[in-house]
Amino acid sequence: MLKFTVDELKKKIHQDPTLQDTVDISDFVPEGEDILSVSCADVKGEIDIENDEYYHFDLTIKATLTVACARTLKPVELDLDFTVVETFSHDEKDEYRQIEGITIDLLPVIWSNIYLEKPMRVIHPDHVDDERFPSSEEWDKKKKRTRPELKELEKYKS
Repeated sequence: MLKFTVDELKKKIHQDPTLQDTVDISDFVPEGEDILSVSCADVKGEIDIENDEYYHFDLTIKATLTVACARTLKPVELDLDFTVVETFSHDEKDEYRQIEGITIDLLPVIWSNIYLEKPMRVIHPDHVDDERFPSSEEWDKKKKRTRPELKELEKYKS
């Protein structure tokens, strides 16, 4: 588990400031989303404490999301591998994440970062070049065509 008390972190920073764990975050996937499933996330990182006030986590997160294709609803696997730095603080006026009580739980933070890495729309590789959907250039050309019944109005453009 990646849940620590502030005192545990203060001890850990002097012994071994690294993290490495595989966590199940499937409970965080909301119902009704285009996310079909998520693999266990591999999390590696380092901890740093600044002035006993700021707790920095430099994390590398690897996970696989299975999402629905925006066109066909077929499952598409997305391999995510990214780095993020998260900072926690007790001070409510800070722009950082707040420490709730005396514990820092990284699971919601890991999930929120995975969710932010997910593309807005995913197209299955089989349907990337599907002819039913015009490319952006073709779409622009279609938009520029004038309908014959409106052709006469073009001369009144200013």
